[in-house]
Amino acid sequence: MFDLTISIRLLVLLAGMFLFAGHAYAGDCTITLTVQTATGATVTGSAGNFSIAFGNINGLGVGTLTSGITVSNSGTGATYTTPVTVKTVFSSCSGGLQNQVIKVYQNATTSAKSQAAAREGSAAGSVVSVPTTLASATTIRTVSGNISNQTLTRFVGLFVSNANGAGNVTGALAPKIIYVVTVN
Repeated sequence: MFDLTISIRLLVLLAGMFLFAGHAYAGDCTITLTVQTATGATVTGSAGNFSIAFGNINGLGVGTLTSGITVSNSGTGATYTTPVTVKTVFSSCSGGLQNQVIKVYQNATTSAKSQAAAREGSAAGSVVSVPTTLASATTIRTVSGNISNQTLTRFVGLFVSNANGAGNVTGALAPKIIYVVTVN
């Protein structure tokens, strides 16, 4: 912890965002959903588990960020975001698939502070809290017709409050955002 002034404490966080994607099977069709680097921070990982290192972040929006991370300050804290590419590929399909729905939610087994910090949206300026159950997942895309090889740019991020007190976040944040695709 650093003291910027007597009344303002700076909490330094090492943040990691874990993204889940992988294989699903729909009848006679194999679906691969991947999360890839867009124009922002590097997405690493494979086989369904992907991560992004945000660097040292805090509620004041100052510090050393990973390349490709942007920060937006508000009166209540700082939101850190980066774009990612969510891609679906279908193979060995035997007809009949006409609609694709992609939803996003987060793993509810991570810490409450990680869940509260997680953000996702269609643009850096419009990221919002991520639901914690599949039942309440947010639909981010619906496609009809040619549903293979769909690429979607999304923004993932973290919000860190600038409030002092016992509710502050210290240490690492590791929310797990899950993208799920369904077809019919």
